[in-house]
Amino acid sequence: MANELKESIIKEMITSYRNTSNYLVVGYQGIKALEFDQLRKDLRKKKICLEIVKNSLAGIAFKEIGVPEIIDILKGPTAIIAGGDDPVLMAKETIEWSKKIPFLSLKGGFVDGLMVSIGDINNLAKLPSLPVLHVQIVTGINAPIAGVAGAFNAVLRSLATVFQAVKDKKEESGV
Repeated sequence: MANELKESIIKEMITSYRNTSNYLVVGYQGIKALEFDQLRKDLRKKKICLEIVKNSLAGIAFKEIGVPEIIDILKGPTAIIAGGDDPVLMAKETIEWSKKIPFLSLKGGFVDGLMVSIGDINNLAKLPSLPVLHVQIVTGINAPIAGVAGAFNAVLRSLATVFQAVKDKKEESGV
């Protein structure tokens, strides 16, 4: 590969991965072309990118970005799964596809500024996605408020019932 081409590829990787805070490194040796194509299409629908990389060039790019730790897992045929704002979705999709395609093997990754192991990725995939987590947080915050509002409503209903009973009693007695 010509040096100019290598430099261009490295610059493109730096640009891509510098703007992404979540990426996973996977091995793909033995995957059939049709399976790989289907994997790419499915991930692309979810705004997740899968890119085959040359390890030496990716190593240079990741050093430049400031993530030299990832170089240790760039061994053998390697692809980078990146993108999406939700690292949980990316982990879930990657694990789901590794079940469908046994030759797709997790090697590790980088999530929100931290290196993650295969175990970390598996644990991440068990978490609810960000939108679900946001709903759970809002519901958790809202629950005490709803409880207080319910208690006030119960008191007001009881008070209204007492006033209605007093009114009915007065009407019966003719006052």
